[in-house]
Amino acid sequence: MTDFHGTIAEVEQLDPIQMGFWMPSRAWATKRYLVPLRRELAERLRVGTLPALTPVMTDFKQWIEDNSIYRMWVHKMLNEANAFMVLLRIFDPEAICDISKDGDFTGVLRYNELFLHLNVIITTSPGFNETAMVGTPMNGLLAVSMGTPSGVALFHDATFNAQFKTVLNAWNAFLKSGQSLDKLDITAPEKPGSWISKAAHEAGVWTDMVQHPHEPAYGYDSWNSFFIRPFVPGARPFHGEADRVVNIGCETTPWQYQTPVRKTDAFWIKAMPYSLLDLFGGDEALADTFAGGQIYQGFLSATHYHRWRAPLRGKILRSWVEPGTYFAQRPGQGEGQGTWEGTESQPYLGHVAARAIFVMEHDAFGMVAMICIGMVEVSTCYITPAYAVPEGAPAVAIERGDPIGHFEFGGSTHAMIFQKDRAVLEDWAVNAVALRDRKTPIKLGTVIATLPGR
Repeated sequence: MTDFHGTIAEVEQLDPIQMGFWMPSRAWATKRYLVPLRRELAERLRVGTLPALTPVMTDFKQWIEDNSIYRMWVHKMLNEANAFMVLLRIFDPEAICDISKDGDFTGVLRYNELFLHLNVIITTSPGFNETAMVGTPMNGLLAVSMGTPSGVALFHDATFNAQFKTVLNAWNAFLKSGQSLDKLDITAPEKPGSWISKAAHEAGVWTDMVQHPHEPAYGYDSWNSFFIRPFVPGARPFHGEADRVVNIGCETTPWQYQTPVRKTDAFWIKAMPYSLLDLFGGDEALADTFAGGQIYQGFLSATHYHRWRAPLRGKILRSWVEPGTYFAQRPGQGEGQGTWEGTESQPYLGHVAARAIFVMEHDAFGMVAMICIGMVEVSTCYITPAYAVPEGAPAVAIERGDPIGHFEFGGSTHAMIFQKDRAVLEDWAVNAVALRDRKTPIKLGTVIATLPGR
């Protein structure tokens, strides 16, 4: 078991904990999301209904225990997370899962319990809720732990991420099966976590989306097929003249804009400037091509559309999936309002997280890149085979709106990059930071760029 053995004075000497944009605040998030999850699991453990570890989770746990460095990091990560709970004065060393008088989390996440919790998560489908962790239960479980100094080190390690990917793959396989449809039950639409509840409808889960309310699971054969549900025909037309505009390729909430973008920059520092060489996975030629240009980044909510559409008429010169991290945080980002609003995480992930990269060409705009970035348990970035263009392969012609790929489960982000002096971006993209609190995303097919001198 991992327990905290230090004093408050020792806790205060810990490095700053790192929090991602998906955490509005630790106390709020644990109270609204993690506490109910852990209370349920603790009760199932007590009455003997908690499932045995799956083979993939057994193998993952054994791998950690067979590798002393990773076993050390996991123990230190949990110990640091529990220690931070002391600092917040919401810690009870005797409780596995309890609630304090003011409603805050008071539990400890111990070593063996970590695998039990992960095991339950990968054998169930994510539920709808009205917290910041909607659709991302694994992130909810790890939110504090992954931000500790040891958690940051652990989730930046390539070997650990490759091993953790086996866990995410097992969950993805479950979410593609018919067993994952329990929260789309038309006989019990208001059951806990239901994606067809009144609250889910009011949150926009089904707005303009294909649905068959009288068919089982609204007509979907798995939770993942529901997650990448399409718009009804005609719901998202692509605006403007194809030879004079570039459109937005994802349903997006504006997040950040920058120009000029440098070939290389210190993307990990507080200001988090974009670094083209790192965004493109070390490709010098592409970094040179877009140096001095402009970049827009937008966020995709877990409740909205997660397919990618071709943003222009032209051709794909190259497309690939760049492997990367899943739960990494920016080292040393610290704490503060900007941290939990997201300014301290999302741009950083474009440089280190698993992502799909498309490099396209338009007759008038020149080269345009779109990078679709997975976040936390959104581990799969899927490029439609017809639009997968390896380096050296012939270019593939595209029309606006072509279905070039999608994310699989969870929240995510994307960026569009334009060459220097080749495009004028719309005001909503240039002023992205001011629009982060939009209640609805910018619609797929909206014009993002026009030609200079229009």
